[in-house]
Amino acid sequence: VIVDHFDKYSLISAKVSDFLLFKQCYYLIKQKQHLTQEGLKKIVALKCNLNKGLTDSIMEAFPNIKPVARPHYNFTGIPDPFWISGFVSGDSSFCVSIEKSINQIGRVRLIFGTCLHIRDKALLIGIANYFNILEESKQSAVKSKIINIYDSTKRETSLLQIRNYSDIVNKIIPFFNEYPILGVKRLDFSDFKKVAELIKNKEHLTESGFSQIIKIVEKMNLGRNNF
Repeated sequence: VIVDHFDKYSLISAKVSDFLLFKQCYYLIKQKQHLTQEGLKKIVALKCNLNKGLTDSIMEAFPNIKPVARPHYNFTGIPDPFWISGFVSGDSSFCVSIEKSINQIGRVRLIFGTCLHIRDKALLIGIANYFNILEESKQSAVKSKIINIYDSTKRETSLLQIRNYSDIVNKIIPFFNEYPILGVKRLDFSDFKKVAELIKNKEHLTESGFSQIIKIVEKMNLGRNNF
């Protein structure tokens, strides 16, 4: 069922490379080749570049295995808006940042973010382009357009963050109102919208409004216990 499903509805992230290796393992097992020494070695060779690769114990047990190359991945675009809704349900976050401020009660910022393995950077760029979320570089004399994506080579991750209030209320929120999230993430999105409305009405500049935002944020994401 799983293999047939993803053959019909292709993955568009770098995870497709893992799926192709997984599928080869599946067919080897289906043909009962895993019951032979040679077949088992083929599976181990495939696993070398599947997800996080081999554990130390497996590498020790199969020291002379020649890894099968990881299939080439090329981002080809986002197929439809519902794909983004499904993707965001599992891999993105709606966050509210609260910072101390000298001149104000506190600074409140809405953040829509997605963090993936660095090999999926092209996908993050694709999402940013889909929403036409761009930011002007202030470091260059000639202002150029750059995408809000930050790389961490140490962690091997790429992070897409959309923090501009105008982009949040004019692009992100209307999009997910039209193409709803079906998972539990929809509750975080609902709270995210409540905070956006409070900011719109300038209530975040009042003590009562700021306190209301704090109460909302405390029950979002990892703080949520009502589903």
